Amino acid sequence: MKFSFIVMVSLAVLSLSGCATSSYSVGKNFASENVAQIVKGKTTSEELIVLLGEPYTKTVLSASDEKWIYMHSEGTTKAQSYIVSMEVKTTGTQKMLDVLISNGVVANFAYTEGPHPYSMQVN
Repeated sequence: MKFSFIVMVSLAVLSLSGCATSSYSVGKNFASENVAQIVKGKTTSEELIVLLGEPYTKTVLSASDEKWIYMHSEGTTKAQSYIVSMEVKTTGTQKMLDVLISNGVVANFAYTEGPHPYSMQVN
């Protein structure tokens, strides 16, 4: 009788835990190796589209200025559920190019690329 009780409790505990894994991709992928070809004050918006494609977003700042953002993030998210808590881990990469275009020419830009680690514990 005691053995069957232990088996039942063990099965109940196991049924209350679980995990799930999911892959994700956000934004538009772009050729990051072409970022080195961008020249401030020289590269036009048309040349930028040839180099990288259409941006993820375009924002009009004024009559002569626009902000273009190229962004791409991809990876895997794993959620592990326990009896009273949950842990979520995300791994992957992200890259972002922020471009200021003034009168149709790149005035300034900033590029970042790297791993995208994220972990969260919920109790």
